[in-house]
Order: sequence, then structure tokens, then C-alpha cells
Amino acid sequence: MDIAAAAGETALQRSGSPKLDLAARARLRAYVNQARQYYEAVTNADPVAKPLLGYYFVLNAAKAYLTAIDPDSTKKSASHGIGQNNSHMQDPYDFYQEHFEVKPPGVFQLLARKSGRGYVWSAGSMKLSRLMPYLAESTDLFSSSFGIRPALIPIDSIRVESSGKRPDQDAWLSVEISRNALKEAELSPRLLLTRAAAFAESFDLVDAGSDATATYQLKQPVHYSAMPAPLSGLREAFDRSLIVRNRSLAQPRDSVIISPHVDLVSSEGITFAVMIHLSNMVRYRPHHVEELRGSGHWWLFTSWVDRACENFLLAVSSRIALEEHLVS
Repeated sequence: MDIAAAAGETALQRSGSPKLDLAARARLRAYVNQARQYYEAVTNADPVAKPLLGYYFVLNAAKAYLTAIDPDSTKKSASHGIGQNNSHMQDPYDFYQEHFEVKPPGVFQLLARKSGRGYVWSAGSMKLSRLMPYLAESTDLFSSSFGIRPALIPIDSIRVESSGKRPDQDAWLSVEISRNALKEAELSPRLLLTRAAAFAESFDLVDAGSDATATYQLKQPVHYSAMPAPLSGLREAFDRSLIVRNRSLAQPRDSVIISPHVDLVSSEGITFAVMIHLSNMVRYRPHHVEELRGSGHWWLFTSWVDRACENFLLAVSSRIALEEHLVS
């Protein structure tokens, strides 16, 4: 996590500075400094303390990101936008009773609008376990715990390709997915496009591939005259397709989200919501957390928080700096 902290803090501190006034720069520095303190404390904390530290980290990192890209959004204090919903609690306790309340306006709503497709959940109750299949940092832990596949299909590679000559050029993204990965999910290359609505909106199957992979390309290439003009359009296409990236691995892993819905909250938004709910559990219902100790859901406290904090930092740093921040 040290590498991620160094890269992330540099990006958060430097990016956006020229366009920020003195007050915004002061807020940015404060958010970054607080985020770093909580981030560094997560690693050595007991599992029952990790979510609380993780919550304060993602809250401050999100505010730093929002300040850098939209300084007016953090001028006034705001709630975090996610509240408790204990109406489903029964005895005996079960993890699947866990729900939270989406309570706009707040930092969650601001973050969701500024990441991914910009989609924001409406006010209301949300079941926590519904989000577990979409946690990019813990696909291995989810599978072993729940006995089912996560709602993510790993991508073998993503390439930027282009054609034409100045000033009449086109650029697009090409995605290759292993046939074995599709087969394990009981999907064909074509069937993936009926199950992954957000991905299918932006990409189409152009080559069933060799025996190893299937290739998908961006439906609408980005027209440009010279570099780096197409990059913003390609970044937008990447976001709209809701490809999720786990940057905390030595070899970053991209995945396609399996969902019939086009409008989904970004990966950063999901991390923010889950982290806040886990922190509410350890603060207000520690007896329920203790009941989970050693269970199939304990990985959320022992492993996911660390991984999620690292990936969240690298994600918002990459968004601010407009360049990839990875663990290498």
C-alpha cells in the first residue's frame, strides 16, 4: 500500500492545482493529508476497526477528488449520503439482513455523478449483499465465500487502435476476452452482449477470435486530427461501458459487468457505499460484526477493506491526473 499511497498523494496534491483558488487548494491539502493518515492506519488495524478507518479514508479521498475537478462542490459541508436502515434486523441475525439507506444529497451522490456513467441511486433502501458480486477487488474472495461467480467477466487485454492519416484519423478501443472465461460463465461471445448491457451499448463483437479469445471493438470510433485529442473521448467510452479496473494488482485486471441494466453506479460509488455501511456496522452494531467473525463474510473486514482503499486511491488519482496510477 505504500506505493499506492505515494502515487496517489502526488496526483491528488498536484493535479488541478493551477485552476484552484487559495481556499480550494487549502481544502485539497487538508483532505489529502487526512486521507493519507487514515489510509496508512488501515493496514495494521484489527478487522473490526478497518472499516471505520476505511470510511474516513474514502470520504476524504472522495472530497479531494471532487475539489480537484469541481471545487465549488466542496465549498459547503455535506453529509456522506448513505445512512443506516435497521428495519430488516431480526433475531437470529444474518448477514443478508444488512440494508442501508440512500439519503441524498451527499458526498456519495457527488462522487457517483463524477465517475462511471454518472448514474446515482434514488433515495431508498438498498440490500448490501446485492453489491457483493460487483466488488472488483475481491472476486476470488466472493467466489469462495458465496459459492457462485461474481458478476464480472475478466478481460484479457484492452488496446487503443487507430487508422487514417492526419488530419483525418479515427481511434477506438479493442477488448479481448478469453473464451475460457466466457465458457466458465456459461456465455458465448455473442451472448455476452445480451447479458452485459452497459458494455454492449458501447462495444460490438467484431471477431469471434481464435480458439483463445473473442474481440470486441468500440461501436463509435473517436475522430481526431492529432494526439492527444482522442483520449478524452476514449476515456468517456471506457467509463460509459462500465469496465471496472482493479489497479491494486501487479497486473491490473479489467472486467466487464454482467447486468441487464445500463444505468449502474460506478465502481468508486459502490466502494464508497459499502465502506460506509461496514463502518456503521462496527460503530453501532459491533455485536453483529462479532457474529460474522470467522464466517464466510469475514473477508469483508479482513481483506476487502485494505484492497478497496488501495484501489479507490489509485482510481481517483488516475481520474484526476488523466493518467494511470498502478501498483507495479
